[in-house]
Amino acid sequence: MNMKFVNMYTYRLAGGLLLLLALSCSKDTPAIEEPRPVFGEPVIRPKGQPMGDAVSTIIDARGGVLWFHGAVRLEVPPGAVEQPTAFGIQPIANTLDGTSPYPAFRLTPEGTHFKKPIQVSFIYEPQTGGAPQTRMVAFQNDKGVWCGVSTALDEAQHRLTVATTHFSDWVWFDLLSLRKDRESIGAGGTVNLQLLQQVLGELVPANHIDSVSLGAMDDIGYWKEDITISNWKIVSGPGKLEPQANKYGKLGDAVYTAPAVINEATEVEIQVEVESKYGYISDPTAPDGRRKLGKLILLTKILLEPDHYFFLEVDGVRQDLSKGASGAVMGGQITVSSANEAGVTVTLGCFGTGSGTYPGGINSGESFILVSVPSGGTRKSFHNVYVQCPDIRYSGVTEVGITDGAIEGTFSGTVYYSDQACGYSDSKSVKCTFKIKQH
Repeated sequence: MNMKFVNMYTYRLAGGLLLLLALSCSKDTPAIEEPRPVFGEPVIRPKGQPMGDAVSTIIDARGGVLWFHGAVRLEVPPGAVEQPTAFGIQPIANTLDGTSPYPAFRLTPEGTHFKKPIQVSFIYEPQTGGAPQTRMVAFQNDKGVWCGVSTALDEAQHRLTVATTHFSDWVWFDLLSLRKDRESIGAGGTVNLQLLQQVLGELVPANHIDSVSLGAMDDIGYWKEDITISNWKIVSGPGKLEPQANKYGKLGDAVYTAPAVINEATEVEIQVEVESKYGYISDPTAPDGRRKLGKLILLTKILLEPDHYFFLEVDGVRQDLSKGASGAVMGGQITVSSANEAGVTVTLGCFGTGSGTYPGGINSGESFILVSVPSGGTRKSFHNVYVQCPDIRYSGVTEVGITDGAIEGTFSGTVYYSDQACGYSDSKSVKCTFKIKQH
C-alpha cells in the first residue's frame, strides 16, 4: 500500500513539475545497467494518416535544405549522409493532440541514422494562440509514444528548432494550454474553458537523458505549490465570464456566456494568467539550458455568430465576407459564395444535397473551392486542385449541415495557383466558416 502511494505521488509530481531534463524517452531505448523505474504509463497513439502531398529532394554528402511551404525546414549539414539520399516532408494527422488545428509531419528517410545531427525547424504563425514559452517539439517513437525533446525557441522568428540524428513523425505542442469546447456560439450560448497541462509519462535515471515521453492531458494544478492561476477576464467583446475550480481546487476552468442578442459577428477575447515557480523546458539557447515558464498570459478567442455570416481565413488572416454571402441547394449541388469590396471572391461547391463530409474533388460526394484575390493590379485564382503530371491532386475537406432555413459549415485545406502545365507556383492555407440563409 505504501509503495503504491509513493509511486503514484512521484508520477504526479513529475507531471506537475515539468522538469524535462530529468526525463527520458529514446526512439530505440538503449540498454541500461540499473533497473528502469517507470511512474505512470506513456500513452501509445496510432500513426497519423497523410493529410497532403509530400515535398522531397535529393541531398548528398555536401548537405542541403528542404522546406515544406514555409512551415517546416530541414537543414542537412555536410557529412550527415554519405550517398545521395531522398529527403521528404509530409503533413499527417496530429495524433498527439487531435484537437489541434496544426498537423504533424512525417520526415523521411525513417530508420536511417545520420552521421551528423540535422536541424529541424517548425515555423508557427505569430497569431497562434497559447504562450510560446511553453512550446516544444516531439517525435513519435517506434512504440507509438510521443516524446518531447530539447527545443530551441526563437520568438522573434516564430521558430522552434531541434537537432536529431533520426527521422520519424514530428510535431510541436504546448505544455500548458487554454482549451475551449466550442469555437463559436450564438445568442445566449455558453463555452466551457479549461486550462490543461501535458502530463509526463515516465521517469528514468538522469544519466540516461534523451527526451521525455508524454502521457495524457490533465487539468492544471496537481502540484499546488508550483502553479498559481489568476485574472480570468474578458479582454474585449460582450458577455459574462465565470471562473470555476477544477478537480484540483485550482481556478483552472471557466464558463463564458454570450449576450442574449447578437446583431453582428463579434470576436470575444478572453485571458487568464498562470504562474509556474519551478517549471521549465530544456532549451539549449536559454540560460543554463532551461527556458523557465514563469508568468504566462494565455489568450483565446470565441466568435459570436449572428444568424448569417461568412468568414474567410487566408494564411491565418481572417476577413468578414458576411455582407455579400449567398447559398443554395439546387441542381444536385450545394453552393455558397461571397465577395467583398476589396475584390476577394469565394465560391464553394459540394457535389451532393445532404449534410455530411465532402473531401476535395470534382466527383459526387466531393467539394471544390475557388478563391480569387487581388494581386498587383490583377486577380489570382486559387483552387483546391492542381496537376502533378500526370495526376490531378485535390486538397481540403468541407463539413456542411443543411437545415430548412440555412446552410452551415466549414472548408479547411490548401488552395493552389498555377501558371504552368504541371505543378503550382503558389499556395495558401484557407479556412471558410459560414452560416447562410437559403434563397
